[in-house]
Amino acid sequence: MKEKDGRARGEWIELFCFISSSARSLVGEPEIYGPFRLVDTLERIIDLLGRQGVLDDEFLNSEKEKIVEKKFDVMVNRESFIDFLDELVMDFTRELKKEEL
Repeated sequence: MKEKDGRARGEWIELFCFISSSARSLVGEPEIYGPFRLVDTLERIIDLLGRQGVLDDEFLNSEKEKIVEKKFDVMVNRESFIDFLDELVMDFTRELKKEEL
């Protein structure tokens, strides 16, 4: 893996560690935690891409902020969390359609 700086590889390894340990943890956790962990991973990837200067994008940064704001609804309001997931899917779908023009 090419590195822009000495931390780049380590940051990706840290993310992979988070993903693999999340996968293992899900074996015994409630099923609603799966979507939470995926959304949390999405936030981390967007953040890492921006911090490493790979992809700093207004749309992605906006979605990251939405994730930060709403991901913990999983703990207090399951329906709100599910609505947030639907919104996230629609946001990314609309953005993808723009790419196909």
